[in-house]
Amino acid sequence: MRTLFTLLIMLTLFIPQAGIAADGSLKGKYKVIGDLAKLKGLKQVEMEEYFNYSCGHCYKFLDTSEKLHKQFKGKVFHKKVPVYWGNQTPYPAMAYYIADQHGIEKKFTRELFDTNFLMEINIFQPRVIKLLSRDHGIEKEFTSGMQSPAIKQQVEQGMAKAKQYEINETPTVIINGVLKVTPSISGGSVDLMTENLAVILEDILKQ
Repeated sequence: MRTLFTLLIMLTLFIPQAGIAADGSLKGKYKVIGDLAKLKGLKQVEMEEYFNYSCGHCYKFLDTSEKLHKQFKGKVFHKKVPVYWGNQTPYPAMAYYIADQHGIEKKFTRELFDTNFLMEINIFQPRVIKLLSRDHGIEKEFTSGMQSPAIKQQVEQGMAKAKQYEINETPTVIINGVLKVTPSISGGSVDLMTENLAVILEDILKQ
């Protein structure tokens, strides 16, 4: 009887707790690119989004990601890293960092996306960036920012990290440098990706 009681206690001790399971897995769909142990005990999760201003999925994620912020209020730190492909210019990416410096990143990002998708104007032209900055009353700041070595360095660092994480699809979300989540990994759509991220974030924060 005593042996049976001892066995029951041992089995209870080895039942996996909520969050990261005994095999290190988490709920949801993702690619592991780092040490899962780094996700244990987090009170706030870093969600680093790599996006492109000509990407329709990224445009939609502007809205669907707000669901995550509402669901996990104060528990998700959402960073953004603009990237560009092929013959695209770095000007929108530079504009992102300049706008961020002046506290208008969200408005400016939305306007760049709207200009590209609703007005069908090529936002990778410097004159388009200049006109949009004029609307916000910071044309001079944008003109000088476009010549700033610091801004250029931020763009280059972002592109280097994108290469490091092998970003070939946008939006791509890197969670604390450990998990990689994309629309294709999630099932093919931004809606599915957002739902998938909610499952992953909830499981991480349960610990």
